[in-house]
Amino acid sequence: MTYHLDFDIDPKLYRRAITMPINPGTRPSRRMIIIRNVAAAILFPLSLAALAMAFFDFTALLPMLIGGLWGSGLVLAVWWRQHQVQVRLHNTYNETGGRQTVRIEAKGIEASRPFIRTWIDWPFVKQIRPIEGATLIELPTARLIVPDDALSEGPDPAAFQTQLEDWRSA
Repeated sequence: MTYHLDFDIDPKLYRRAITMPINPGTRPSRRMIIIRNVAAAILFPLSLAALAMAFFDFTALLPMLIGGLWGSGLVLAVWWRQHQVQVRLHNTYNETGGRQTVRIEAKGIEASRPFIRTWIDWPFVKQIRPIEGATLIELPTARLIVPDDALSEGPDPAAFQTQLEDWRSA
């Protein structure tokens, strides 16, 4: 059996698919997140204090603390800016990238869009997951989205996902 699918991805579906957690169910608890943040807030100034006492006069602590916080903020600001640029580029390409054509068979997956064509062997596929309105094919470096609407003349999404999982685990 081979699936030949030709579809556009709705921008809302695209956003939902790329923002899904990588490993669902493995998110740290709220309590653990708070503990980590508090520990970082305490350990960062303490490490600067230890550095100031070891190498400098203790009066250098305040300038070191201010410099460390300023530097950390600068690194986060640069990272956030780059992240926003990448997200905007992904969104722009998704909105103007054209139709996606996917051929899925027992040997693997061939996916193409204008300017991009790729072949994926099943051992490279990490996971097949259902999400609202689509099937998500997770790779170590990307995610392929197959909207449920693309299966209009084929099996229902659950049967499609079962078939893909059978090929992946074979």
